[in-house]
Amino acid sequence: MDRPSGSRQSIENVEVFEVREHVPYQVEVTKAPGAYDEESNDTYNSSWGSAWAAICQLINLLHHMQIAIVVFCLWHFALTSQPNGNVTNLQLHIVFAGTGYQLFLVESIMTLHRHNSWSFQLSKDSKRVIHGCLQVAGSLFVIGGTFLALSEVGMQIDTAHGICGVIALSFTIISFISGIIALFSSKVRLQIKSGPVKIFHIAVGMFAVSMGLITMAMGFNMEYYSATHGGLSTALMAFVVMILVYILIQPVIDLISTTRKAL
Repeated sequence: MDRPSGSRQSIENVEVFEVREHVPYQVEVTKAPGAYDEESNDTYNSSWGSAWAAICQLINLLHHMQIAIVVFCLWHFALTSQPNGNVTNLQLHIVFAGTGYQLFLVESIMTLHRHNSWSFQLSKDSKRVIHGCLQVAGSLFVIGGTFLALSEVGMQIDTAHGICGVIALSFTIISFISGIIALFSSKVRLQIKSGPVKIFHIAVGMFAVSMGLITMAMGFNMEYYSATHGGLSTALMAFVVMILVYILIQPVIDLISTTRKAL
């Protein structure tokens, strides 16, 4: 015999209540990873993820400030070191080589950083385009600045600063050429595997920028600069070292991931 609909409805309600009564207690998460807020129409990450991203962007911003300070000090010294206001090839070398390494090439690497303050929202293709443009500009500045210094000393290289500078220039040119090959090998599918070329480009680029910044640190320690800028010379060397350590983090990660994919 069928039960009345009212009785059936009450039994179902009781059963649902009993099932819910045995559900273990769970802590409510206000904004879970990828949670959607209907009021603001925004998607939120977890609190820890958002905090970590903010910290990484703050550290990135501080390094941009260090880059600006170093470049400003280079330009100021190069353009004011001569009492009569003349600008020699040596001063132009400081401007061009310093700007090439410390501004263009460093920023070209930071463009690919995951938390870079001005490029983290760009697509991968956009980052590659900007990376390539900055690398072209940096390579041209470095080539011009290095040959200005060589012309000033009569092509004689007898200091550690000069030797490291020529090594950095050589690897900068190799990195630039390998970057072009890596770009076109992945776009037009040449008879060259893009994986090994990309690995070579990253490794050579890391070494080139490392040698360039080490050469800059040596320059700040030379008598020509440190004699009149004792404390500032030490601070600028520390800035260059911190910038170098920071910019190598992302390339090392990319090198490891690319190598694993190529194996």
